[in-house]
Amino acid sequence: MLSYKILKLNILTIFLIVLLSFNAYAKNEFYKCPEKIMNVIKSEGQFIKTGVILGVNYLKFSGLNSPFQTITVKFKKLGDKAKAKKIVTNQKLSKNSLGFEFFNKSLEGNVSIENNYNFIKLDSGYAFTRTEFYWSAANQAQNYEYESSGRCIKIKKDEFELEKIIKVVKKEEKKEKKKIKKDSNKSKTLEGERSFAMSWDGYDDLILGEIKFIENDLVGKLEFSLPKNDGSCIGTYVLSKTKGTWSILCEKKNVNASGVLKWDSSDGSVSGTGKDNNGNKVKFKVASIN
Repeated sequence: MLSYKILKLNILTIFLIVLLSFNAYAKNEFYKCPEKIMNVIKSEGQFIKTGVILGVNYLKFSGLNSPFQTITVKFKKLGDKAKAKKIVTNQKLSKNSLGFEFFNKSLEGNVSIENNYNFIKLDSGYAFTRTEFYWSAANQAQNYEYESSGRCIKIKKDEFELEKIIKVVKKEEKKEKKKIKKDSNKSKTLEGERSFAMSWDGYDDLILGEIKFIENDLVGKLEFSLPKNDGSCIGTYVLSKTKGTWSILCEKKNVNASGVLKWDSSDGSVSGTGKDNNGNKVKFKVASIN
């Protein structure tokens, strides 16, 4: 009888340990992410315009303390009274050097929609970039592709479920419109080319050239070419007041790199350091605004 009680107690203890471990692994976090279009690649229509706030992404990260991290994303257009559209549900996340990423392709009749999200971890949440490609065989005039970005703010579960934050975005958009009317020179979107110099272990000479970029609210995308016919590199970066992070992918060279950067807000110059996936050191300097 005593042995049975001990066995029963041991089973109960093991069950509690497993339950507590599961709860620790099953940590969920919720975010709201207003989204603004940075670059229209194809078919600039009424709603697909550079600088327009499209709406809000609602995120649920699940199992953040476990090896099986997933994400649920739903998107609600600005002013839309209908429930938010689900992009993915409990999709597995792929970790990268700066955060998470995922790709999703869906088919709705004759329509194909591709979404590529990249989330960059910050001290107070996430920044993200998104590329959406929409293709319809029946109505090719409606086809589009755009790049967007934004910053994510942590919210409570009920805000995620009730989708209450869309009003906040409307207020933010009104404030931004007033600010643009007041001073049209203080736009938050930057685009252009700058001279840069890069030192990358494996290259004997300094890499010199022009870097193309498009930036919105201190979240940007970049592109530059490598010497020796090594192709081009594309990447993303996120800035705070004086610091930031960067990440690039050089497809032809089959290498990626990431690191941190510092920028001088007085003249726009940027310097950065990091490493590639082979452990080679990378240093660069981007020229100031002319």
